[in-house]
Amino acid sequence: MIDWVAGAFELSGSWKTGNKKKIGFVLNLLGSIAWIYVAFNSHVYGLLLVVIPAIFINIRNWLKWNAEEKLKDCHGSKNLGNNKTT
Repeated sequence: MIDWVAGAFELSGSWKTGNKKKIGFVLNLLGSIAWIYVAFNSHVYGLLLVVIPAIFINIRNWLKWNAEEKLKDCHGSKNLGNNKTT
């Protein structure tokens, strides 16, 4: 049953992230944690070779997204009213 929950979290997380919703990162993280539980309970340790790096990739992508948003906010507020058309 938990494997179905893990899959649902992963798929919905990917869907939300693709729609530029930050909740997608959280859903993916919850799915990964559920997959770790499944891997240990079912003794399928090879699954960990995918899930653990995916957690780090998910965190990396979250940090990159936040950094890009902060950069965009800084530059966006400075350029207000400076929209020149040439």
